[in-house]
Amino acid sequence: MKKIIFPGLLSLVILIHVSAQKHENVWRELLNKHANCVTWVSVTVKLEISAGGRSLPPQEQKLEALGTIIADDGLTVLSLTKVDPTADILSRLRSRSGSVNVNYTEVNLLMQDGTEVPAKLLLKDSDLDLAYVLPIKERKEEYKGVHFEKVPQIIKNFKTPSILDEVISMGKLRQTLYRQSTLRRGWVNAVIEKPRKYYVIENTSPGTPVFDRQGNWLGVVVFKMVGSRPSEIVTLPAADVLEIAEQVRTRSQ
Repeated sequence: MKKIIFPGLLSLVILIHVSAQKHENVWRELLNKHANCVTWVSVTVKLEISAGGRSLPPQEQKLEALGTIIADDGLTVLSLTKVDPTADILSRLRSRSGSVNVNYTEVNLLMQDGTEVPAKLLLKDSDLDLAYVLPIKERKEEYKGVHFEKVPQIIKNFKTPSILDEVISMGKLRQTLYRQSTLRRGWVNAVIEKPRKYYVIENTSPGTPVFDRQGNWLGVVVFKMVGSRPSEIVTLPAADVLEIAEQVRTRSQ
């Protein structure tokens, strides 16, 4: 039996294949040039917990989370839930009157070359699940020569993402896999407009940046907070992340 090939269908298949390759090339170039806009952040926290009228002995925890560098001076944004165990601890306490006090005794940006950059926590926004950390200028000598690779801003032809748009998120593996940079392909499942704009995107990790097919930065992955507790994973638009960053700088001056 002879196979019948329709020229129009063949052209469409070729066009789709070429288009897919084009987007993949954009994303690979994005990774090659800007992989280090994603960094691991290490925090040491001292926890003071009280429940049922009793105070438990202070505890210390060391946590690591992925963050996105959004400015030349190293200002980094990450998911607060990943570096604040309050919600997790309260969910395990039997007492409804329990409380958790978190003190950050040490914060470091873990650079790809192994340098640990001392930083400070500037803001915790529990409603939006955001934390902003900034390298300590007074300790510049400890990270002399370090270049902070900020996330690339709008590149070209930016459009608000729509349902079923293909996107990628950029991340890094843990130390056991040498903090190798990664790309994750995902799709926009929903766009929430009110009361606050969020993109619901699958296959993402908190603290990482998300990009569209043109390489434009769409936002940072966080948890949607419900009653002070994390629920679904969403992406907060880049404009909101940068607007809050400006407020952080104004308050810290």
